[in-house]
Amino acid sequence: MKKFNFLSLLLLLPIALGAYIAFFEENFYEIEKSVFNFLRFFSPAMDLPAKAITELGSAVGVIGVTVIILIVTIIKKKYFFTFGLPVAITSIVSRVINIIAKNIINRERPDFKVLNVSESSFPSGHSQNNMALYISILLVALLIDLAPKWKITLKISLIALPILIGITRIYFGVHYLSDVLAGWGIGAAVALLTHYIYFKIYYAVKEKKNAKA
Repeated sequence: MKKFNFLSLLLLLPIALGAYIAFFEENFYEIEKSVFNFLRFFSPAMDLPAKAITELGSAVGVIGVTVIILIVTIIKKKYFFTFGLPVAITSIVSRVINIIAKNIINRERPDFKVLNVSESSFPSGHSQNNMALYISILLVALLIDLAPKWKITLKISLIALPILIGITRIYFGVHYLSDVLAGWGIGAAVALLTHYIYFKIYYAVKEKKNAKA
């Protein structure tokens, strides 16, 4: 519980920082554009891999990964309630929160964007929804008995992937750094909170069933 509270407080930092910069965007515009300009130094060499990574993080990518996990865990019945379902719920919750936040804040996309995109800019949906998805996968995967080397590989991969996806959104100028920072923070917070609530309910129901048996 203490660890959960500590992580929750840490996640407030990127969310608060991103929101603050977005709110006072006129004061931070040049700084945020300079981050974009720095990343564009790697163009055109990085255009293709960045495009592939950003597409992986699209709504289709998130839904695809979630559906695959659901199908696999339905086949492997014992993992559905401890793996597939919490991951799916986290993805849905994150998507709903992101849509609501975008509509409320309604921040315009950067004027230096390279790709044509719709919807508002804050928070970054790619950054938030992928961070929520992959942290969710990490949380349940770590409950499975794995060799230490595989756990380390899993941690690095599942944390690095949403970070890379978020960076590509800045690279293509479709998001400010503040959009991505807030997206990462919200996504991780959604995953932690959803799992905390889900498994509280799951173990309470399981305990009640065992008591009746």
